[in-house]
Amino acid sequence: MTKKIFLCAVALLCALSIGVCFAEQVAWKDGGPEYLYPKVGEKPAHHDTSYPCDEQLKCMDCHKYDGVDAYTSATMTLKKSKVGRMSRVEIEKAIIDALKGNGNHREMYVLSTAFNNKPLATCIEFTLDTKTLAFYASSEKQTEKLFHMVANPNVSMVYVKSREDKKYFTDPLGVQIVGRAVTLKASDPEFMDALNFSLATIDIPITPELIDYIKQTQIVTKVIPERIVISNSEFRKKGVHFKQIWEAQ
Repeated sequence: MTKKIFLCAVALLCALSIGVCFAEQVAWKDGGPEYLYPKVGEKPAHHDTSYPCDEQLKCMDCHKYDGVDAYTSATMTLKKSKVGRMSRVEIEKAIIDALKGNGNHREMYVLSTAFNNKPLATCIEFTLDTKTLAFYASSEKQTEKLFHMVANPNVSMVYVKSREDKKYFTDPLGVQIVGRAVTLKASDPEFMDALNFSLATIDIPITPELIDYIKQTQIVTKVIPERIVISNSEFRKKGVHFKQIWEAQ
């Protein structure tokens, strides 16, 4: 009897273990679960205003799995339709204008990094190089974000223009950046040029002593963008998509 009870207990534990494994290791189909996607039907009233697209484009051309990336079904319209797109030159100009700061192109961003599958969001000032669209920032050594970026250089950043009236839903201006981070230490050839570029946008005296101190205590981060998405409610007035995508060539 004791042996039977023991065997039954073992069988029950095995069954529970199998059940737990099945619960945790659910098979991931292409594109993930269907509930993540909008149901295809009649176009909402705002679609043509915010997301103009080619007439021959069908709903399923955008509202389906097309790889895991930062594109929503709305921005996917721009990837598949010529209608509503701005030229590359216009998009670059709009990005530079949105990130102009006080005229020095220094702004506060949220920088997102990840290490061992754990994310981190950091508030940090970057200065935009308007010629290359690269971003530069200096930060103290031994900060969590630096460890993240050395281990995993894939980063994303976001800027949202502050509004006193808080009408972010109807009149947003935001910029999303996805790119690769390069961490520069004092011995790297590019360090001094990157540091000088970043320091030129802060309103403090730059002395040789300060430079020496920074070389010992700080790291310069350069973010090379691969994709930039700008959202601007003003674009609607021009009859174009209120989101525009820039991609590195």
